[in-house]
Amino acid sequence: MDAIGGVLHSDEESTRKLVTGISWDSRSVQPGDLFMALPGERVDGNDYVAAAIGAGAAMVVCTREPGANALAIAGEFACPLAVVQDGVEALANLAAYWRSTLRCVVVGVTGSTGKTSTKDLLLAVLGQRYRTHATKGNYNNELGIPYTVLTAPEDTEVLVVEMGMRGFGQIAAGCRIARPDVAVVTNVGVCHMELLGSRANIARAKGEMVAALEPTGMAVVNADDDMTQELLESAGAFERDLRVTRFGCSEDADVRAEQAELGADGCARFMLHLGEEEPFEVQLGMPGAHNVMNALAAAAVGSYLGESPQQIAAGLAQAGASKMRMELTHTENGLTVINDAYNANPDSMRAALSTLAAMDCPGRRVAVLGDMGELGEDEAQLHRQVGRAAADSPLSLLLCAGPLAAQIAAGAREAGAAFAVEEVAGVDEAVAFLKGWLQPGDTVLVKASRFMGFERIAEGISK
Repeated sequence: MDAIGGVLHSDEESTRKLVTGISWDSRSVQPGDLFMALPGERVDGNDYVAAAIGAGAAMVVCTREPGANALAIAGEFACPLAVVQDGVEALANLAAYWRSTLRCVVVGVTGSTGKTSTKDLLLAVLGQRYRTHATKGNYNNELGIPYTVLTAPEDTEVLVVEMGMRGFGQIAAGCRIARPDVAVVTNVGVCHMELLGSRANIARAKGEMVAALEPTGMAVVNADDDMTQELLESAGAFERDLRVTRFGCSEDADVRAEQAELGADGCARFMLHLGEEEPFEVQLGMPGAHNVMNALAAAAVGSYLGESPQQIAAGLAQAGASKMRMELTHTENGLTVINDAYNANPDSMRAALSTLAAMDCPGRRVAVLGDMGELGEDEAQLHRQVGRAAADSPLSLLLCAGPLAAQIAAGAREAGAAFAVEEVAGVDEAVAFLKGWLQPGDTVLVKASRFMGFERIAEGISK
């Protein structure tokens, strides 16, 4: 109770229960969970307190006074109820307390693209030697960060925390909870331009993770990104003489890839240069040329924490992508579907198209692309640039779904695309069009920002 504050609606003895998990969705409460009754845009968790207790919640934290029914059920099940003014703040305070009890190295991960893939690669690499816990899926916001910390077992040796952001101060707030010892920044792109206005501002916002490091910490940054210097300066890395490791393909990178090439399955193979170690070959287990850079970041952290080249190579080979992140499926109807529907920005669109181009496809290559969000006033032009990039790909069909995706189609036509370019209104129309067009042996890339729900296209054409 001291960690979250608030008013307790139970006697002291009833609070002495073992809490083994946490949830803010009453439908997913497991026996022993702490249920955080948080108000949301559509539903209010305070309306489901009784359901959570009935499901076995060990304790409930409310953000408004519980009603008579909730109090009666809490008394019947001897479930303590606490009331706080701000549930998100209480969750953050609880996570910060748990973090203070952990004796582990915390690796923070942020960046405009590649956060989740880098997190997955770190989990696989560091798991070769350490008891490792990492962000589940894409739980990287003001709820996901404390959830990641709170679900870390007490014997965790390395905790990997992914941190997203949409504006200034959000990563700094996450760092006050997680207190990273290592800060990984994958890159500085153009997503969130709508709110931050410039790449320089995005660099400063991402740099909040580096700024949060103690003097003994290490920043792992992209040597090939033209905003890295700006990021490090804004974070005071040089003034504080922080240890900085740069990864990339340029000669001045501390961790470097050479001779990178994609295999027929879209997975990269390359020679990894790691400090003073002899270069060694790496075969990635997840598709995408862009994952070479993410793998380098993971290798840098693994090396810093004392892992051998063999352990690093084994981890990179075993790593699999999270759901809807270049997720490869061979369907019963003879298609290969690349479901990359979790998110999209111009850089990740181009990277996905490059992967599709390199893959061994017995049939035709098809790209189904949709709207990209949070690009600001240049969104139309940025969509057209993706279309022009697509025009250079060996596609048989570019299908664009969504109002902004029409600009992708326009860009492809302007660039003289030698393949069919079609437009549809949305997801349902895309599925209907593809059902009548696709043939066994075709490979289909499906990609858009999350709000477009393009996973329904991947599911629809797989049946």
